[in-house]
Amino acid sequence: MLALVADPSAAPALALADVAEPSAGPGQLVVRMEAASINRGEIRTARVQPPGTTIGWDVVGTVVTVGDGVSGFQVGERVLGVNPGGGAFAELVALPAEWAIPLPSSVDSVVASTLPVAGITAINVLRLARVHAGDRVLITGAAGGVGLLAVQLANDAKATVTGQASSERRAATVRELGAEALIHPGDGSPVEGEFDVVIDGIGGPMFGPLLRATTMRGRVVVFGNSADAESTLRVEDFYPKAITIYGFRVFQSVPPEQAVKDLAALADEVAAGRLRVTVQATAPLSDALSLVRDLYDRKVTGKVVLTGS
Repeated sequence: MLALVADPSAAPALALADVAEPSAGPGQLVVRMEAASINRGEIRTARVQPPGTTIGWDVVGTVVTVGDGVSGFQVGERVLGVNPGGGAFAELVALPAEWAIPLPSSVDSVVASTLPVAGITAINVLRLARVHAGDRVLITGAAGGVGLLAVQLANDAKATVTGQASSERRAATVRELGAEALIHPGDGSPVEGEFDVVIDGIGGPMFGPLLRATTMRGRVVVFGNSADAESTLRVEDFYPKAITIYGFRVFQSVPPEQAVKDLAALADEVAAGRLRVTVQATAPLSDALSLVRDLYDRKVTGKVVLTGS
């Protein structure tokens, strides 16, 4: 079957290949992929995966096999899930049942596929930061997959939300969701304003300036390092203000039982039209590399999604 696999000789480190079909082990489902969204984290970490490893976390598919010990799922049922071990960018996907939910028929497969990693991250970084009404919240990378969802969820919590974006085009999307936009290149230059909560996925040179923009007893959650660079700072940037800094990584920070609850809530919000998902482009699995390069080169607002045959 066709799959997108790790290839350290490529840039980004991914290639299309023919691989063996998976079987459903204990506690697993095998699904025929209908849609699989691409996250920057998969692209960045592909270079450290063993060559030939099938990449991909988020998937919507139809169940073709149910493994031993699995209940609550049936062959032919549509499901939405995430595989922390990867494998979603393939025609058939082995999926841990504990990380999957039945998908409501009213939710489009492409839209639903954008929810697992980005949505679970958005909900839980705001939960970790204890965002509440009146907080001044800055979300970096606000025009990305996590950012656009986090902006909406923080708005729903009655916070005052500012979304950082690198260009006016991307900032316009942030404003459409009811947030203020901060146009900033994410290069480590000073950040204007003062914020009770900072949600950051850029890392690298932005860490110091973001700490300096955080108010007394503020909370900072770092969930990524899209800058792919070291951070340098002075400890005086945070300890005199009693700032709390949290690190977040979705599969390490959120247990599966919480993740599926959050995923079901996100799917319901999308189905009801209360949560907007931005999908810039889709392509069949056979054309995956063009979408990968666009996301890697920061040409994407929202999400890009691979589709099955």
